[in-house]
Amino acid sequence: MSARTIYQMKVVELIDHTHNIRELVMQTQEPAQFRFKAGQFVMLHVPQATGKPALRAYSIASDERQDNGFRLIFKYVENGLASKYVWDLQGGETLQFTGPFGKVFFQEPPTEQIVFLNTGSGVSQHLCYLLSKKEQYPNLRYRMLFGVRHEKDIYHRELLDRLAAELPDFKYEFILSRPEAGWTGRQGYIQNFMREFGYVERPTTFYLCGNGAMIKDAKKIFEEDGVEKSRIWAEAFD
Repeated sequence: MSARTIYQMKVVELIDHTHNIRELVMQTQEPAQFRFKAGQFVMLHVPQATGKPALRAYSIASDERQDNGFRLIFKYVENGLASKYVWDLQGGETLQFTGPFGKVFFQEPPTEQIVFLNTGSGVSQHLCYLLSKKEQYPNLRYRMLFGVRHEKDIYHRELLDRLAAELPDFKYEFILSRPEAGWTGRQGYIQNFMREFGYVERPTTFYLCGNGAMIKDAKKIFEEDGVEKSRIWAEAFD
């Protein structure tokens, strides 16, 4: 299929993880098969009164071995055209997509350590990598820092715990930038904790997805530490 092919996909499940994070489980209708590689994204066609749809990009959050649909994670944007469209859905609707697009693939052969840095809905891409590659590369050292503002913004802990149980060396941590009293975990920004992974001594590949400011700061630290640019794969969206 061409990336220009318009796929008709049915909303088979709606999951509201938090007040502003919604996940859609999509199933192919026509064409019946949709193939993609871990790390890619699709364009959602958002209907407009003008007749021509607005296109919005979303990273796929599911296993690349599934060819009859995928999962997408959305973060609500105030007055956002796509946000209004997605939050008005009730389930059962047919949506239109084109894709897959993007070339931020999982780098193979992989390095000894893989570090995921994500904020908000940026975890989509990294879940896709982990779900797609865990059987092929079970023994890598996987680390993830997941940045959110408040404790109420934490989601997908259950899935991450499951992955941690399946993979012998996967650890993740939520970092809160605006924690309330009583939060006992780490606080601040995820880029401030990266150096703990000892990536100067250990061959490491970095995948960054989410807030543009986080990615910019992290790249500055990598530059200071002499990390090769070929080891850094980033996709920014706010």
